[in-house]
Amino acid sequence: DWVQRWSKSGWNGDVLAELRQKRGRFGSQLTTRWLVGLFKADDEPVRMSHDQLSIAGVSGFHLRGNITLGALANLTTQIAPSYIFDESVVQALGGNPDDGIKTGNLLSPGYLELGLGFRYLNPNPMVGLIVAPLMLKQTIIMDEDIRELDEALPSGLYGNEGKTVRSELGAHLKLVFQAPLMKNVTASGQGTLFAEYADPDVDAIGLLNIDGKVNEHLSASINTTFVFNSDVDTDLAKQGKQEKLQIREVLGIKLVYAFSL
Repeated sequence: DWVQRWSKSGWNGDVLAELRQKRGRFGSQLTTRWLVGLFKADDEPVRMSHDQLSIAGVSGFHLRGNITLGALANLTTQIAPSYIFDESVVQALGGNPDDGIKTGNLLSPGYLELGLGFRYLNPNPMVGLIVAPLMLKQTIIMDEDIRELDEALPSGLYGNEGKTVRSELGAHLKLVFQAPLMKNVTASGQGTLFAEYADPDVDAIGLLNIDGKVNEHLSASINTTFVFNSDVDTDLAKQGKQEKLQIREVLGIKLVYAFSL
């Protein structure tokens, strides 16, 4: 077991870009973030361990104080295809264990959210809260193979039942924060909740980052991701739908370079 642990290697990247614009009482913000990870074990080929692209846009009218009324849009998906290689699952689905079964791709799934609501933003310490009582969430599966798998599985895969787009109307809540813990150490994160009006289940995504600055361009970080979605089967090896909290943790070194246009 000791030898196996040290024969594995991985690489993780975090790409973040933000654009802001303000004219009078109108303001807009666009944030793009790509979390990507590669993993290699023993003689196996290099595989993706993490791939998440998120694009969030907010545009609104400043009412008073720290409160803005406006529209928001969020898109969450992945860039590259992802596969499951669990031998028992692949054989049960009639696949080849060496090739795996494709369970994800670009916009497969993709989660698109469009809504109207209020944003509260406090600059110091930075705390942001978005409350959107009217939010349209669409689950998109563009890849035909994944749509067929979603329809064929008894408990489904993403809940689309073979459809390209599944729409839900509900409420959206998002909390963002950034605060210093000690000298050169900062905690930041965000949590998102979506509740469909026709379904009591709540979808949740949480990100928690702790960054320690080493010098101007180098820092160490601990990143934790929490995901819960009742429409996603988290363990295809077990009968019935498994609705579990998914947790991912990464410890890494980051090279940081910031510039303004």
